[in-house]
Amino acid sequence: MINSHNSWSQLEEVWLGDVYPVTWYDHLAPSVRDVFQAITEITKQDLSTIQLTLESLGVAVRRPEYHSIDSFVDAAGVLTKPEICPRDTFLTQGTTLLTPGNPTQAWANALHSYDRGSVKAGANHIINGANVVRVGHDVVIDTDIFDVSKINFDLSAFQDYRITWVKNGGHMDGCFAILRPGLILANQYFEDYEKTFPGWECIFLNEPTYWQHRKSPPTGSEYNGKFYVEGVAFNQSFNQHVIQHARTWVGNYTETFFELNCLVVNESTVVMLGYNAALEKTLNSRGITVHWVPFRCRGFWDGGMHCITLDIHRNSTAENFFPNR
Repeated sequence: MINSHNSWSQLEEVWLGDVYPVTWYDHLAPSVRDVFQAITEITKQDLSTIQLTLESLGVAVRRPEYHSIDSFVDAAGVLTKPEICPRDTFLTQGTTLLTPGNPTQAWANALHSYDRGSVKAGANHIINGANVVRVGHDVVIDTDIFDVSKINFDLSAFQDYRITWVKNGGHMDGCFAILRPGLILANQYFEDYEKTFPGWECIFLNEPTYWQHRKSPPTGSEYNGKFYVEGVAFNQSFNQHVIQHARTWVGNYTETFFELNCLVVNESTVVMLGYNAALEKTLNSRGITVHWVPFRCRGFWDGGMHCITLDIHRNSTAENFFPNR
C-alpha cells in the first residue's frame, strides 16, 4: 500500500537502492574493472547491513532487480547509473507513487505489486523525492526554474495540497531533514527556515563529514577531487572512464552533509550514515535514537541515507501544520 504524507511518521515500507552485479564490469580494462568491482563489493556489503538494520526496526524493504545488462545500457552501449538513489527519480506523494515516464526495469517487480491506480508517471528533474518536501497538507518544492509560472509539469498529484515553491537550486534533502513536527536538522545551504517553517527549531550542522578533504585533500595522482573511497585505489584510467562514461554517477562528495541526509523511521528513531558523536548526543537529548550504518562508498555515489531510500508507506495523514498559511 502506498501512503506517505511526511518524512517522520512510522515507516512501514521502504525502497533501498542497489548496484549492479560485479560481473557486469568484466568487459572493461582491468584497471577500470577492478575499481568498479571493489566499489561494488563494498557497497553491497554495506547495503546488506542497512537492509538488516531497517528490517530489525520493523520496516519492510524492497530492492531493485537486475536481470540483464542489456536493459541498462544507453544507445552508445554504456552502462547507465545503477538504481542506487531511487529518491532522485521517484516520489511518494500521499497515496500516489510518481515515476519517470519510462521507469527503469530494475523496479518493475516492485511497481507491479502496487495497485495500478496508485502509480502514476510524473516524476522529473524537479518533481522527485530529493526536491519535494512533504509536510502533511503542505509540500515544499525546490526548483532551479526561475519563473515558476512557466512550469508546465503535471501537478495533479498535488491538487489537494498547498504548494510552496522555493528556488534553492534543487536537492533540498541535502539542506535539511525534518525529524518531527517542529524540529529540523539543518545546514546553511538553505536560508528561509523561519519563513518556510515558522516557529520550528533548527539543529544546525557546522560542516559535512568530508570537509577535511577539502582542507587537506588526499595525496596522490589517483585522487580525483570529486569522488573518493577510503581503502580503494583509484587510477588515471578509472578517472578518465568516469569522466567519459559515468559522469552522472558521481557528484562532489566534499560538499555533502551525509549525516543530515538521513532516513527517519519515526519521531524517536533515525538512521544515519557514518558516525557523529556530537550530533548523536544532541539528538539523544531530544529523545531521538540514532542507528548508525556504514556506507563506505558514499564518497563515490555521493548519496546519503535519504537518497538511497524511498519511503513507500508510513502511518501518516495530510495534517495541516500551518493553518494560518
